[in-house]
Amino acid sequence: MASFGFAFGQNNRNNNDSVNVYTFFVNVVNERFLPPLLGFVNIAHGNHYLPQIGFINWNTSDFNTLQLGFVNTIGKNLNGAQIGFVNTVAGGNSNGLQLGFINTTVKNLSGAQIGFINTVANGKSNGLQLGFINTTVRNFNGAQIGFINTAVDGNSSGIQLGFINYVDSIENGVPIGFLSFVKNGGYKAIQLSAGEIAPVSFSFRTGIRKFYTSLGVSYNPFNDGIDNQIFFSFGIGSIIDINEKFFINPEIESYNSLNEYSRLYISFTPNIGYNIKENIAVLAGPSVSWDRGTNEKNSFINLLEYKLNADNSLIFGARIALRFQF
Repeated sequence: MASFGFAFGQNNRNNNDSVNVYTFFVNVVNERFLPPLLGFVNIAHGNHYLPQIGFINWNTSDFNTLQLGFVNTIGKNLNGAQIGFVNTVAGGNSNGLQLGFINTTVKNLSGAQIGFINTVANGKSNGLQLGFINTTVRNFNGAQIGFINTAVDGNSSGIQLGFINYVDSIENGVPIGFLSFVKNGGYKAIQLSAGEIAPVSFSFRTGIRKFYTSLGVSYNPFNDGIDNQIFFSFGIGSIIDINEKFFINPEIESYNSLNEYSRLYISFTPNIGYNIKENIAVLAGPSVSWDRGTNEKNSFINLLEYKLNADNSLIFGARIALRFQF
């Protein structure tokens, strides 16, 4: 097996006796080295502006072009792109693209991270994090799109779109997901209600006042069979304040019975709420529900029912509720 390599010296502003080694397997070069680095391991000292393509790419200072490899690391600022399995901007800001399985920027992000795990470890995020798990440790002003999104130590003015969202404090941002938790400035409440679907419903709400999600369970003893009596619900809602005492609270909810083939409700309720105390409110309002089912059923507060066909109908009813915010 034949192999070859070459080494040559050049002047460098940090070390006048620096030597560049270029073997196509391990390349170690200094600043102002002009050719792209093509090798298994590429190590570049100083600032560089030409691509690095290899299994391991490491640039000690600013980098303004492409790192393409399995493990890519930049010591200071990124203004180009990292494409690989593990991408790291270890000591500066990322203004470019990190595309890989694990992407980490230690300071500020103004570009994009696209991968399975994306982290802005000790700075602000003004860019995009798109992945399964997205984390920003300080202030967050960009967008997180993934399964789990967290902004753990700072204010959020951006958007989180995922299954589970967590943010420490929120200003003008919006978390949108199955469950969103905001430590400071968020909205969490439990509610006991009665309506056209069931006389007893218990639900939990979490998010922010202008957008939250709800999970609940309902019981209607007037239906035949336990699988038609218990419902699990998921919904979204928003609170629009009128004054200190009154608010409007539109909600959309889906109710599914244990018998998945026979019972489904999708309802809309424009509630009117009144704050009895700072954390206790009563709500009431009309409701309209699309009722799909193959079995005979009994609604609770049913003002009017319009049959669409044998299996579908619209139910016009009403809701009343007691809500405790914590």
